[in-house]
Amino acid sequence: MARRALKQRRVPPYQSERKRIWLIRPDHLGDVLFLRPGLKRLKQQLPDWHVTLMIGPWSRTIVDNDPNVDEIVEFPFPGFTRAVSSSPAEPYRLLFEAAALQRNQRPQAAVILRDDHWWGALAAHQAGVPIIVGSEHPEMHGLLTDAVDVAGMHSVARNTTILDLAAERLGSAVKLPPANDDSDPLCWEVNDDDRTSAGRIIANCGVERPYIVIHPGSGAPVKLWPAERWADVVTSLDRRGIAAVLTGSASEKPYLDRIASLTGLPVQTLGGQTSIGELAAVFEKSLAVAGVDSGPLHLAVAVGKPTVQLYGPSDVRIYGPWGDPALHPVIKVGMSCPKCGNLALNRPVGAGCMVAIRVEQVTDAICQILHERNRQ
Repeated sequence: MARRALKQRRVPPYQSERKRIWLIRPDHLGDVLFLRPGLKRLKQQLPDWHVTLMIGPWSRTIVDNDPNVDEIVEFPFPGFTRAVSSSPAEPYRLLFEAAALQRNQRPQAAVILRDDHWWGALAAHQAGVPIIVGSEHPEMHGLLTDAVDVAGMHSVARNTTILDLAAERLGSAVKLPPANDDSDPLCWEVNDDDRTSAGRIIANCGVERPYIVIHPGSGAPVKLWPAERWADVVTSLDRRGIAAVLTGSASEKPYLDRIASLTGLPVQTLGGQTSIGELAAVFEKSLAVAGVDSGPLHLAVAVGKPTVQLYGPSDVRIYGPWGDPALHPVIKVGMSCPKCGNLALNRPVGAGCMVAIRVEQVTDAICQILHERNRQ
């Protein structure tokens, strides 16, 4: 594991009476869910430190009740709001605001948990934070005091590796082995209220037999699979006696309704009817969950459900399921193009690598994991 330490900057001398570490993660549901194993490890290594997590308001529910976070600071990170900025100067105004928040709390270290998030590193730099830890990435050059090479690692392992380095720099005597999906699993505890609410939602839909969930949506349109293909999967499963429930956000409801209408079956759709906690409980009650690469599919892994996940332009090595491959098969065709990894919102639905996935591949994978589940 290659590490490099950059020249220590001259910073305003300050000391805090309390040991504080500030973590910055601007991303959305799946990326923040991938952070949770690292948060647990950090608390094991620095149990007496006050951990502040700076995230976008869009991700708060993922860590709201995490016992390894002492304080959450919501911040509208520019470039992550999925909205057009009102002014070219807005990102810089927000940068000074983020620096002021850190300066007021006076953390001993800031950890930048997105590889290329130079904006977050610059905010910590402007705040005069003595130790700034992140990944060895060209965008971060000159902004970090300590960097670690995480190229090729899964996102969970990237987070844990960066946080382990931060703990080491802050004097932790606890040394943990590298993270893996067995010792450092994704976990989401479904609470009783969400479980009861999900049961009521399913009952109101009239679902009376065991079901699988299909969660076909994603925040990036280029990752979507055609509605006609999902409809064929639902129809094929129905012929085999397997019911399907479609889930998604309120904005995805037209997509879900189109899939349902194409089947000609009384398929239940729950678009916009569940909170994140209730969605986790709906997953928990299911036989399995299928969908494209998205945060909710990783949530299904975290509640212990088998999944079938369709991948196209995103890198499976970095963003694939964090779990047993036998329980979480990935369907991906051997195609690539110059835009691989580009998940920009202006990329349309219909990427060749997604369209090339066949209905039979998905249906067979679902039936296989259900068969394996019944054997256990």
